[in-house]
Amino acid sequence: MKWICSIALLATLGGCDLKVPLGDGSEGMCLDDFLAMVATDRSTLEETAAARGIATGELLDELIDGTLGIADVLFDCSASDALDALSEGTGGRFVQVDSVDDLVSTLMNVTEEQQSLTQDIAFLVDATGSMSNDIDGVRVRLDEVLGALEPDEDRVTIAWYRDRHVDSPWYRRNSRGLIAPNAKQLESFLANIDPKGGGDLPESLYDGAMKVLAEVDWDSERRVLVIMTDAGPTDRDTHSLDDVVRLAGDHGVSIVAIMVGL
Repeated sequence: MKWICSIALLATLGGCDLKVPLGDGSEGMCLDDFLAMVATDRSTLEETAAARGIATGELLDELIDGTLGIADVLFDCSASDALDALSEGTGGRFVQVDSVDDLVSTLMNVTEEQQSLTQDIAFLVDATGSMSNDIDGVRVRLDEVLGALEPDEDRVTIAWYRDRHVDSPWYRRNSRGLIAPNAKQLESFLANIDPKGGGDLPESLYDGAMKVLAEVDWDSERRVLVIMTDAGPTDRDTHSLDDVVRLAGDHGVSIVAIMVGL
C-alpha cells in the first residue's frame, strides 16, 4: 500500500490520509495518467491552485511529494507534439530528459557538435517555479555546457520566459545579446534567474521563441535556438507554431527543444 495525497485533500485539509494499492512505479509517467491515478485532472488542479492563490506547478509539487514514488519522473506528454514540431520544422531535434545530469549532457552535446563551424547559440529557459532544480543544475555546470565553444569565434545569449498573461516581467534576455561564451555576464544573468510564477501549466513558449529569434543578430555559420521547458505553449500566445517555424527559417536557425521532467 502506498500513500496518495488527493487534490481534494490538498485543497481542504492540507494533508493526506488516503491509502490505495499501487505497483512499484515506473521510470516515467505522463502527467495526465498520474493525475488520473490520484483521481483528479488538469482543470481541477488549476482551479484548486487558483483558489489557493498559488501557481499550478506549486500545487503539483505538493501532489507529487505526497505520492511516494508512483513514478520516478513525470512528463507533460501533451507538450511533446508542439516541441517535436518546433524541432522538426526547423531541422533541429526534440529531446526528453529525466534528470539534471541528462539535461546538462544534452546541452553539452549541442555545444560540442559541428565545432568546425562558427556558432551562434541562444538558450531560452522556462523560468517558472517548476524549473528551479533544472536551472540550478545548469547554473552550477555552465562552464561544462559552454566549454567546447571557441571564445574568439562563437557567441551565446541566454533568455528566459514565463506566462505573459499572468507574469510581469514575463521575458528577459542578457542585455549585451550574443557574446563570447566565456563572458561573465552569461554566468551572472543565469544566476539572477528567479524561477517562479507561471499560473496554469502552459507557458508563453511561442511568444518567447519569437522574441529571441527576432532580437538576436544571427550571423554565424551554425545558428541554434535551444529551448528548455517542462510545459507546452499556452493557447493565448500572440504567435503560433507556424510563426516560429517561419521566422526560424528566415534566420537559418534550427531549434533543439528539450523537455525536462516535472
